[in-house]
Amino acid sequence: MKILKLKKLLGIGLIEVLVTTVVVATGLLAVGSLQGTLISESRESKSRAEAKTLAESKIEEVRDAIVKDGAGAFLPAAGNANDTVAGVTESFTRSWIISDQAGPERKEIEVSVCWSDGCPIATGSQDNQLVVQGEIIFDNVGNSAKNLKDAQTAAGATGSPSTNAESSDEITQIKNISEIDAKNLVGSGSFVGADTDGWVWIPKDSGTKAIGAYNDTCSNLGYSSFENGLWTKRVDHDGVMGNEAIELFELYDDTYCIPRIRYNGGVILRISGTVYSSELDGSLDVDLFTFNASETGAYCVFEPGSGSISAPYTCYVGGNCTGTTEGADNADVTKCPDGYYAATKVGAGGWRGKVGLLGVAGTSSDYRNVCFLEEITASPASLDTARNYYTYRNGINEGINKSYMCHDFLIIDGQPTDAKVFKVCEESEATIGGFNLASKNIERTISSGDNLLDPDIDTSSCLGAAGTSYTITGTIANATSAPTVTVTDGTNTVDCSSTELQYTCNITTAATGLTFAGVYNSQPLSCSVAPISATGCELAFSSSSLPTYKITGSIEATSAEQVAAVTLSVIDDVNTSLCIINNDWNSTDNDATYYCDISTASTTGLTIDASVADGFTVIPASKSAPDLSGSGCTVDSPCSIVVAAPNFVVSNVSTFTLSGTITLGGDIVRSLSIGINPGVSGACTMTVPNQGWKKSTSGSYECVLTTSGSTTVTMSISGNTTTVTASGTSAWADGQLIIDLSNVSSAQVNNISIN
Repeated sequence: MKILKLKKLLGIGLIEVLVTTVVVATGLLAVGSLQGTLISESRESKSRAEAKTLAESKIEEVRDAIVKDGAGAFLPAAGNANDTVAGVTESFTRSWIISDQAGPERKEIEVSVCWSDGCPIATGSQDNQLVVQGEIIFDNVGNSAKNLKDAQTAAGATGSPSTNAESSDEITQIKNISEIDAKNLVGSGSFVGADTDGWVWIPKDSGTKAIGAYNDTCSNLGYSSFENGLWTKRVDHDGVMGNEAIELFELYDDTYCIPRIRYNGGVILRISGTVYSSELDGSLDVDLFTFNASETGAYCVFEPGSGSISAPYTCYVGGNCTGTTEGADNADVTKCPDGYYAATKVGAGGWRGKVGLLGVAGTSSDYRNVCFLEEITASPASLDTARNYYTYRNGINEGINKSYMCHDFLIIDGQPTDAKVFKVCEESEATIGGFNLASKNIERTISSGDNLLDPDIDTSSCLGAAGTSYTITGTIANATSAPTVTVTDGTNTVDCSSTELQYTCNITTAATGLTFAGVYNSQPLSCSVAPISATGCELAFSSSSLPTYKITGSIEATSAEQVAAVTLSVIDDVNTSLCIINNDWNSTDNDATYYCDISTASTTGLTIDASVADGFTVIPASKSAPDLSGSGCTVDSPCSIVVAAPNFVVSNVSTFTLSGTITLGGDIVRSLSIGINPGVSGACTMTVPNQGWKKSTSGSYECVLTTSGSTTVTMSISGNTTTVTASGTSAWADGQLIIDLSNVSSAQVNNISIN
């Protein structure tokens, strides 16, 4: 029998099991640690990326709001602020500083963002904070290019190319306030008049720059009234022959004449229309919708009234008269002069570029769309906020050399998709009604020949364009120079060309009658025709000299300084004339006399307006001048007489400080701001808590106010607010705390608690 032997069986021992367990555990721990590190670093990376986006978006937001106002102030003004943003990974505190820089004039923006233990920036962890800086030079491409050109020329280098074909140049004088003697600075306590070069200087809102102006009205300087409160003068800019260039001036405060633009090509072109709004509360906000042109050498007028849902605009650019064979009278700056054209190099057609709206694009929850014809027809390639103007000749883009009317804009609430933009644009246009939207690309095509000025205004986008186009010529009597003439159909008003003998008007209208209006030698006249024909009615002015009046009165004051703070002007239907205040104040009578010289055809409706420097008040601000109808002076029988005028009373106003703390005891508010009611002089500042307006935080405010009687200050608060308390008399209504300050004469403290 074969005996089988059993082998010894060997297995895995306990030691091997323990070793394997340690190896596996170590690997798992390493993987877990790696995963935790990746998650942590991913969160940090996302937080830093989100912080950078927040900083850059604030810089772009400020960049989008940059404008220059009517006085040339570079806005927004320097200052600092902060806010709190709830992000995806963190709650971020964002603060920013805007500062003014010179050489060239520009804005420097620094945005700081911190989160977690990185706040505050000064002492927090640098791992959780970020700082981004940026600079903005001027308000548009043209101004930036002009600055570069001036800088290069000063350095002896060749200037950069003109962005408007050299059709125009800015002629505004700007200086640092630090370089100006206070006696030449308008509004300063020691202001007396012009410097040795004949300039007075008007401070800009920035507080660091001032604009040069002539120390007289544009009328007294011999400039011609144009339109929209502007004045013009033809000058010889090329030194060859004839006054071919046109200088444009703005009258500031009815007292000082500011040089603005020089048009080198011999003619001013108009681009005009209306801005309509259906967004938000249906009103235009001048801070959001500031008009400007994208290239230098354009001057735009856009002044929406409070609560307006529409407002007209006009932008003036330069054309080129070279090659034009039919000149107009030199007095009409919208037509080429007789035979004299700029020898300086002005590009074919003059200006071309974009005209549009600034400040329309905002944050994702507060942006707007602008509607053009393309949005109504639902076929745009992209959404835009401006129109592009050019002439297409021989395959090259050139200047427009033509004026355009009825180029309207429609602003709507921002929509997330093209389809919704089209729908809202179409609905808004139909709801508002009364206008047509032009295309966003305005192309004037020339198939052959030169780019000559087209004197006919393009009215193809006007609602009345479906009517009949008329060219109407009428006669002018008893004028030795060209009057200003316009024609209206009751809806549209069009400027006409004129000489001392006749006027010519071009208008497209569906109306059956027209009214012509003219002004010559301060005489306003009008006449009408119906039905419309090629022959207009006669504007027959008086050939006699106008009656001249010396209107006298007194200013009651307790000091010579008070008298010097007052400016008086007499106004008739056409003109404004500055009055003369005599230096005859004395402490016995406590008054000074004044007189106003005016030549006018008006005998009733004259007014004398009074304005006053900061720190003073004058009562009343305006008074009716004496009724001159009983004087016996008429246009046909002129004479010169002296009549008594009303008196004015001037006094100092009190300056006081309103201050206190603001304590938030309840829910977080989204924002809090303080402002002064319209009509109240002064300024307010607010100190915001480091962490922003959160529960159980405190800040402070201070308002320095100037007033001659009772006034109110309003604080605007948004958020979940239910109870607001303050010392003194106050009220809470419609999201605003209103503090009533009755007959204030000294500093007041009002501590505010928001619950």
